Amino acid sequence: MQKCSGKPYFPIIFDTDNDKDLKNILSANNTEFIDYIHKLGLSVEHKEVTKDFINSSTTILTLKTTCFKVDFNDNFVRISPLK
Repeated sequence: MQKCSGKPYFPIIFDTDNDKDLKNILSANNTEFIDYIHKLGLSVEHKEVTKDFINSSTTILTLKTTCFKVDFNDNFVRISPLK
């Protein structure tokens, strides 16, 4: 890992319910966080092939590499990508 630099923009804020574990907070708000990540940049590639009456498909989701700044407060956590 290396240190990221930049200015935070487009933050998302979640209530912490006195939990300081980021993994738990994101798990509790997973739908909102995934929608937020999609807005930051997502590439979708889909391929479908039918051969000998057998259908197979592959979908690849690629997120752009992004550094985040995470600020914990008593009641909430603010997550902001760096630009």
